[in-house]
Amino acid sequence: MNTEDKSDKLTKSIGKDVIVDIINGVTENTILKKYEITSVQFSKIKNAMLRQVKEKAEEIEITSHAVRFFRNHVKNRTFAAISKDFGLTEPQEKLLYNVTKGLFRATYGIIFALRRYIPPCQWFYREDERLPENTPFTPKIEKEFPVYSLDSRNKLAQRQTLANIYFDILKDRRTLTSFCRIHNCDKLEAANFIYMKKHKNGDKRYLNRPTLPFITKFREDVPPDWWFIYPEEVSEQYLSEIRGKANSV
Repeated sequence: MNTEDKSDKLTKSIGKDVIVDIINGVTENTILKKYEITSVQFSKIKNAMLRQVKEKAEEIEITSHAVRFFRNHVKNRTFAAISKDFGLTEPQEKLLYNVTKGLFRATYGIIFALRRYIPPCQWFYREDERLPENTPFTPKIEKEFPVYSLDSRNKLAQRQTLANIYFDILKDRRTLTSFCRIHNCDKLEAANFIYMKKHKNGDKRYLNRPTLPFITKFREDVPPDWWFIYPEEVSEQYLSEIRGKANSV
C-alpha cells in the first residue's frame, strides 16, 4: 500500500477524531502518540479534513444564485468547461473561481462578461430570495467589444446604462437626495457612480463602475440588470417605462 492510500484510509478512520482533538487544543505531539501516526500523516489528515469541512460549509452556506450555480460546477468538476463555454479569458476564469470559493467579491467586469448567460440580478439576490424578472434585452455591445477588458471598460464608461438614465432623471428632477436617503445611501457615495467626470486624457466618462454593495442598496427600485445593459439593447417601450418610473419618484 502506498503512502497516499494509507493516508486516505487513516483520514476515513480517524480524521474526525483528529479534527475534534485539534479544536479542543490537543497538541500535535499528543495526537501523534495517541493515533500512532507520523507528522507527515498528521498534516495530510488535517488538510484533507479541512478541505472536507470547507466543502461542506460551501454546500450549506446561503449565497447568491450565481455563486451557487458556479459552486455546483466546481463540485461536479465542470467549472473549467463552463467557463470556456461562456467565453471567459484565463484571468477572468481565475477571478471567477476565486469569487466562487469566497476569496473575492464579484466585480462589475466579471458580471458584465457573463451577462448573456447569467442574468446580473442573480449576483444580487441570495438563493433563499425570489429573483425579479430578467430585463429583456438583445446583446449588442459584445459585437463591438467581444471581450470585457480595461480598454472596452473605459470606452463603455463613456456611455449610459439603463441605470444611469434612471439616475439622470432623478438628478434633473432634484429627487436624488431623497431617493438616496430612502435607500440608506450617502449622496456622495452615489456620486462616485452616477456622475460623468473628465478623465485626465480629456474624455468625459464614469470613472468608477458601481460596486455590488451599492447596486444592492437600490435593487428594489433600480433592478441590478439595469447597470449592465445599454439603451440600444432594449425596446423603446421599455426605455419609456424606465423614464416613467424615474419621473414618478
